Amino acid sequence: MQSEANERGYLNEHFRLFHTTDLQPLQVDWHFHTFDKLVFFRSGQVEYSVESETYTLRPGDLLLISHGQLHRMRAKSGAAYERFILYLDGAYLHNLAPQAGGLNACFRQARQSGHSLLRLGDSERASLYQLFSRLEKALTAPSAYADVLSQAILIELMVQLCSTDIAANFVAVPAQGDDKIAQALTYIQANLGENLSCSILAERLYMSRSSFQHRFREATGYTPHAYIRLKRLLYASELLAGGESATNASRKCGYGDYSAFCHAFKEQFGVSPAAFLPRGGLNGPDE
Repeated sequence: MQSEANERGYLNEHFRLFHTTDLQPLQVDWHFHTFDKLVFFRSGQVEYSVESETYTLRPGDLLLISHGQLHRMRAKSGAAYERFILYLDGAYLHNLAPQAGGLNACFRQARQSGHSLLRLGDSERASLYQLFSRLEKALTAPSAYADVLSQAILIELMVQLCSTDIAANFVAVPAQGDDKIAQALTYIQANLGENLSCSILAERLYMSRSSFQHRFREATGYTPHAYIRLKRLLYASELLAGGESATNASRKCGYGDYSAFCHAFKEQFGVSPAAFLPRGGLNGPDE
C-alpha cells in the first residue's frame, strides 16, 4: 500500500535554484510543496508523476509544478540524472508584470490544461538552458550585483515562459494516466466548497464507489478523503495569506463545522488558522 504524500521543502526567499546530478537510482515518493517549482531535465532515465499523469522525460523537457500539486519521481540506473530545480514564490511572481497577469501565468495555464510537461523546440530549449546557466552563475559568483542580476535573469526566464504558446507545447500522455481520475481531480479543484463525497464523485464518473477509491489511490497516492482534505486546507492557507478571515476561509473551503476546520488546519500546518503565517526555512532540493 502506498503511503500518503507529505509536504517537502520550504522556501523563505523569492526563489532558489538547485543544479544537481545523481549517478545512482533515485526514488522520491508522493509529496507537495507550498511554492511553485520548475524542473528542467538535462539527462537520465526518469519517470515523473504529477497528480494523475506520468511522464517519461526527454532531455530539454520542462515540468511546471504548481503549489499543492502531488508529485513523485523515479530515476533509473544506467545514466546520470541531471536537472535544474527552481523553487519559486508564487506571490512574488504574481506581483511582477501584474498588467499581464503576473509571471506565474504559466503555472495557471498548466493547471487549467491538466498537464505539467512542456516540450519545446530546439531553440527554446537552448535558450532555457542558457538562462538557467546564467542564473546559476549569477547566484554563485561573488559580486555586489548578484542579487539584482539574478533577479533580472529570473524575470527574463519567466517572461520567456509566459510568452511561449503554452497550450501548443504541453504534452498530454493519456496512456500513462488515468483519465477518469484526472476528471475527478479537475472537478475537485473547481468545487472545494461543495459536497465532495466519494459516492457523489464516483457517480459523476459512472464508477462504483470501491473502484473509484482504488483507482484514485493508485493514481495519486492518496485516499479521496485525504486528498480533498489536503486541497481544502491548502486553499484555506492561500485565503488566509491573502487576508481572508478564518471563518470565511473555513466556509469557502467546504468546512461546515468551524471547530473541525481549526482542528484539521492545526494538524496540517502546526498552528491555528488565526496564527497562520507562510512557512519559513529551506530544505532541498526535493523532487
